[in-house]
Amino acid sequence: MPKIIAGMPAYNEGKYIGTLVLQTRQHVDEVIVVDDGSTDATAEIAELAGARVIKHETNLGYGAAIQSIFAEAKKLDPDVLVILDADAQHSPKEIPNLVKSVIDGYDCVIGSRHEHGEKIPLYRRVGQRVILRSVKALSADKLTDSECGFRAFSRKAVQTLDLRETGMAVSAETVAEASQKNLKVIQVPVSVNYAKDSSTLHPVRHGLSVITRIFAMISDQRPLFFFGVVGLISIIIGLVFGIRVIVLFTDYRVLPTGNTLVTVLLIVLGLMFVFTGFVLSALQPGIHKRGLFSRIVTKISEPHPLLYFGTIGLVLVIVGLVFGVRVFSLYAENGVLPTGTALVSVVFLIMGMFSIFAGLILRGFAQWRK
Repeated sequence: MPKIIAGMPAYNEGKYIGTLVLQTRQHVDEVIVVDDGSTDATAEIAELAGARVIKHETNLGYGAAIQSIFAEAKKLDPDVLVILDADAQHSPKEIPNLVKSVIDGYDCVIGSRHEHGEKIPLYRRVGQRVILRSVKALSADKLTDSECGFRAFSRKAVQTLDLRETGMAVSAETVAEASQKNLKVIQVPVSVNYAKDSSTLHPVRHGLSVITRIFAMISDQRPLFFFGVVGLISIIIGLVFGIRVIVLFTDYRVLPTGNTLVTVLLIVLGLMFVFTGFVLSALQPGIHKRGLFSRIVTKISEPHPLLYFGTIGLVLVIVGLVFGVRVFSLYAENGVLPTGTALVSVVFLIMGMFSIFAGLILRGFAQWRK
């Protein structure tokens, strides 16, 4: 028979914890409750119900409680670790469904509330959808619910996962970690019960904190994707303003100074973001699953970054100078400033200088690393 333990992070859940521990003990060998600085009788009731209680003197956060559960599980070395919330959202009767998937060979089994979406308040469904879309940037697994706290883990997962998030973003971090470490992930349908007083977290504050931390994880693990997307958005908006500048100058021979400055600023910021993504991606080889484009760039640029980025930058600078010469030529001959050509010249020159600068940074880092 496999050794199964269950873990519950709990904060002021005295109303539910006793019943949940008793129900959970029917399906597992031992229950661990992490009392995360509760001010009620959560710890005492959990002990009376037969749980092993770990106490945090202060409220450290959901992620910190999950870390404590994993740390204790590593000592106990179970075949399966099940984690469920202590606020009565999950039914302990469904634990065997999650355990079965671990026994069948999966390392991470994540509950999916997708089939019971009608029971979830609309504002929660919207928040879950936004978070899910963000998490997909960190994981190749095709999940329908990345935030469900009802999960099961194999011995391999317990020993392998290295969780660092102390807040609610630990759920997303778990998914990302499992993907990075090639753990086998599956989802199984679970029911959900949202009692009016079951949640101790404000949903808006919860959602914003999770999204913020997910964005931080994306920028750390997939810098080219994160900074590249932000940069491209900035460049596109800048080009929209640039088109307006060209149209106004063509129609009225008036150069709208404000729009021109906004155009240059947005394009420069966008280029800075893009090249920041390139540099950070090249500085972090092997710490995350790269996309095809990122792998190609790294493969080409990593041996000789200055040669690669410097050559690209030099070509861009030359193209920018060619456009610049034409700008000065037309202005000298006709007294007319070709705004569109001037903008193209500036963009190419800036891109070229950023590329050369990126090559110098990467070359310096490569020399330092040797």
